[in-house]
Amino acid sequence: SWSLDRGEHGNLVTGTGVFTAGGTVAGTGTVSAQYGASIATTKITVTIHSVQIGNDYGDGGVPEAGAGGIGGVGGEGLGGPVDGGVENSLATTGTAPTSNSQLGFIYPYDKTVWPRGQLAPLLQWESNLAGISAVYIHLSEAGYDFQGFYGVSGASQFHQPIDQAAWAQATNSNTGDNLHVEVKVLASTGVVGPITRDWIVAPGILQGTVYYNSYRTQLAVPVSGETRAAAILSIKPGATYPTLALPGAGTQCVVCHVVSDDGSTLFAQYGVEPGNDYSRGDSYDMADGGSHIQTYTGSAGDGTTNNRKFLWSAPWKDGTFAMQSVGNTQESYGGPENIYRRDNGGAAPSTGLGGVKQAVTPAFSRDGKSVAFDGWTMNGDAGIASGNGHTLDVMDFACGAGGDDAGGPTCGSMAFSALRRIYTNSDNTNGYVGWPAWTPDSEALVFHNVVTKPTSGSQLATWNSAQAQLWYTNIPPSSGTYPDGGAAPAAAPLKMNALNGLDGTGASYLPLPADVTGSNANHSLDAQYNYEPTINPIASGGYYWVVFTSRRMYGNIAKLDAFDTGNGTNPVAKKLWVAAIDINPAPGVDPSHPAFYLPGQEINAGNMRGFWVVDPCRSNGSSCDTGDECCNGFCRAPGDGGGLVCGDKPPGCAQELEKCATSADCCGAGSLTCINGICSKPGPR
Repeated sequence: SWSLDRGEHGNLVTGTGVFTAGGTVAGTGTVSAQYGASIATTKITVTIHSVQIGNDYGDGGVPEAGAGGIGGVGGEGLGGPVDGGVENSLATTGTAPTSNSQLGFIYPYDKTVWPRGQLAPLLQWESNLAGISAVYIHLSEAGYDFQGFYGVSGASQFHQPIDQAAWAQATNSNTGDNLHVEVKVLASTGVVGPITRDWIVAPGILQGTVYYNSYRTQLAVPVSGETRAAAILSIKPGATYPTLALPGAGTQCVVCHVVSDDGSTLFAQYGVEPGNDYSRGDSYDMADGGSHIQTYTGSAGDGTTNNRKFLWSAPWKDGTFAMQSVGNTQESYGGPENIYRRDNGGAAPSTGLGGVKQAVTPAFSRDGKSVAFDGWTMNGDAGIASGNGHTLDVMDFACGAGGDDAGGPTCGSMAFSALRRIYTNSDNTNGYVGWPAWTPDSEALVFHNVVTKPTSGSQLATWNSAQAQLWYTNIPPSSGTYPDGGAAPAAAPLKMNALNGLDGTGASYLPLPADVTGSNANHSLDAQYNYEPTINPIASGGYYWVVFTSRRMYGNIAKLDAFDTGNGTNPVAKKLWVAAIDINPAPGVDPSHPAFYLPGQEINAGNMRGFWVVDPCRSNGSSCDTGDECCNGFCRAPGDGGGLVCGDKPPGCAQELEKCATSADCCGAGSLTCINGICSKPGPR
């Protein structure tokens, strides 16, 4: 009998050994032949060379383009066919461009790390060449080669998507070498190019859902008293279009939100119009399709106000309670600082928090053992001074057993301790700190660090000319040692240059084409328009993944003035971006990589505050792709064959993205490590 260890490479007939390549994934697999007790093996290598001459779908490439600006990646889709002479000229000739303005890439960036399972990016360039009539796209890596030839006109002279099937082939076939990209154009003076990019492909598919605020969305209608439609939308990595996260909220203004790590609970500010009353807060059950849980308004039973309760709070990982953010944000809860219950809005008993008067934009760590916040105001017994908006502080948190199983807090007791200051921005005029987000291993934070505060409103807002960059810091535990016994280095905050758009010298690498609409001066500051990070709770492909708000240009698609809110018909700059960061980077080394535009969001809307969470888990017997989707943490084929389904732990070790308690539970000693209870690739070193 014959077998193949890499079924994605093609079909091997078990009785005869006849192999037929599938043509979708290149690479090397092992063929085994067994006769009695004897086994022989050999290697089989599949290489793919693919050629596409014009869009061959007959639909203009709409999934890539995003019809009507609803989703996709923008643009007009794949261009039409070219004749043999043009094909030959593009493939075999070309002169190097004399400058970026003659022909130069503006998106995607060089050295971007891409996950698998995404929509193909829209390649975008600037050019002052006259009469561009055709474009050549060439992808190459070990075992895979793609050539695409497209006739273009109008705006499509300056951008073309990569064919979706070719993108899937290239990313799924990658074995660790760079994915090399070349673009040439045929202008009236001849073929110019190639211009090139080299990208890294992560061997993993992003999981979860991003919930975000969208203004001027086409999926909602303006409420009375407003001129712009606003709503919370959701999008899954790899999806073509966003969806309305809360059914029935398309005629209401429900926008400012936080979501629990397990994706079960969404707390949101609910605007009552007409009347411009945004004091109400609501909670929603995202495991039940966004059904309403509770409304918080007026006075709570414990004597505290419910007005804006849970706004910008830190939800516990199952959403049954949250630590409140108090004051100093655009729209804020007035206090007092405390833990509040989801079921009734009342304060939950806790100890050790009395020294903190105003914790701003708090966030619980993924393991639930710490909480980070801007320690804006402290009481006299805190042991450290008020940070006045310029500090990042951390406390230990202990969740005791014996919680409420009837909808109340799942911690029987709650204790805070070991308040300590991790970072202080020395700029007392502009240097405000907020929106911390924990890495999945609970050992580091990414946070929003203000460069120039807004001209009015909250110092942590993203509008009114606000400038900020994202920073990274390790978080040493209060004991000084990590749970595995290793010594914890002191916190060493550093700016994430690559994510922000800066090179190793601190200079911006973000392009500024000559034809930018609006203010060039504004877009010259694109590397300082990065805000409000969150991090996917699951490590994937050897990286952590950050989603953040940015006002940078999206190539030549969204290039209005950085602070122009648009009118619903023009692509505005404010969008969601994603960047990979290294797992366990060396001290003092920027762990980030250049970011990419999150596909699927509306091109013509202003999008912000992406909150990345895992999806509600699936019960045993449900179909699945990976173990992290399952409540019991394991996704395997049943004994009688068939598709993958969720189930109990099978004998043996846990595979990638399956449940673990320690790294010893994971298969392949050293090849997988346990991060946030999930077996994950340890990442590049």
